[in-house]
Amino acid sequence: MGMTDKQFNGYVRFVLDDILEVLEKLPEGEAKDKLQKLADNLQKTLED
Repeated sequence: MGMTDKQFNGYVRFVLDDILEVLEKLPEGEAKDKLQKLADNLQKTLED
């Protein structure tokens, strides 16, 4: 059984919120840069 667009967007928002919370606590570095890139891509997915 698949997800509706609304369910998918809700899931992406849930994941994005957790990623942003972790980003606030991470020190600068490669891991933070990669996680920020992931957060940016998820945000773009929500905007499309």
